[in-house]
Amino acid sequence: MGTVSRALNHYTDVSEATREKVQNAAKKLGYWPNLNARSLSSKTQINVALILSGFLEEKMFNEYETMLMKGSYSYALEHDIEIAMRVINSQIQKEKTYDQLCHEYGMSGALFFGLKMSDEYCKTLPGSNHPCVIFDFELEGPNIGTVMVDNQKAFQELTQHLIDCNHKKIVLMHGRKDATVSMERLAGAREAMGLNGLSLSGDQIIYTNFLEEEAYEGVLNYFKTHRPDSVSAFLCMSDLTAVGTMNALKHLGYRIPEDYSVVGYDGLNLAGYTAPGLTTVDQNAQSIGYAATQQLHRMILGEPVEKRKIMPYTIVYRDSVKRI
Repeated sequence: MGTVSRALNHYTDVSEATREKVQNAAKKLGYWPNLNARSLSSKTQINVALILSGFLEEKMFNEYETMLMKGSYSYALEHDIEIAMRVINSQIQKEKTYDQLCHEYGMSGALFFGLKMSDEYCKTLPGSNHPCVIFDFELEGPNIGTVMVDNQKAFQELTQHLIDCNHKKIVLMHGRKDATVSMERLAGAREAMGLNGLSLSGDQIIYTNFLEEEAYEGVLNYFKTHRPDSVSAFLCMSDLTAVGTMNALKHLGYRIPEDYSVVGYDGLNLAGYTAPGLTTVDQNAQSIGYAATQQLHRMILGEPVEKRKIMPYTIVYRDSVKRI
């Protein structure tokens, strides 16, 4: 039994002839290893989860989240980590603590997507015993890590780019009101405008919930109550809302960037295929997912780790902005 087990699990102390004989017999008998049993019997196996909060309630799930996951799975495969996906909502957060989820599913730790500051877990995670890493915002706790881009700085630079191109009438396509990333990006926009003697009034902000269709409707409604010359550029908190903005402008018969300039944020592949190509902040989402899983792995192993990791970003300049 021991020889068969070592042969099927690719141990080096089994001869090639024996390994081939065992594998041929397994194939003939239709035998497949039980990965769950292997995981349970292993003392070194690390199981982690990608926990999606609000996945069923939110409409938004796009390429950005997919690239984060791709980075996470890339690291997991390189380091023999079992990674699974779990979906939670507000009710589950009230009924089960994070530590309970870890116990029930045999998880060593987790990566959290989509948590909001108003969520129950944001109150209880600081006291949890299992390590976790949160994307996009900070939460204080001995077993909590954060991987993020400096949203305020990146959005300040993006806003400054519009101002450097002589755009002073800017409408902000806001994301979700209660999202930390939205508040950070808003702070960046206000900072850039303040440094240039500009301000951002309430009627210059259109809320979109990061949804393309809400951005589209928001632009149409804006021009029902505002003159065409009240704005020269649209500053969008995501690439998807930028696409919705561009489609609405085209529907109204306007040209980009001849009539209005548009910028986005995220660095999705689609930003390079819009007409014209979209100027955007590339967050390098895949590298963020990879770094977050690496951070979680080190926390699980008890290794020294930087709990707050700020990742680099890149502003990609394309043809959606015109100097006026």
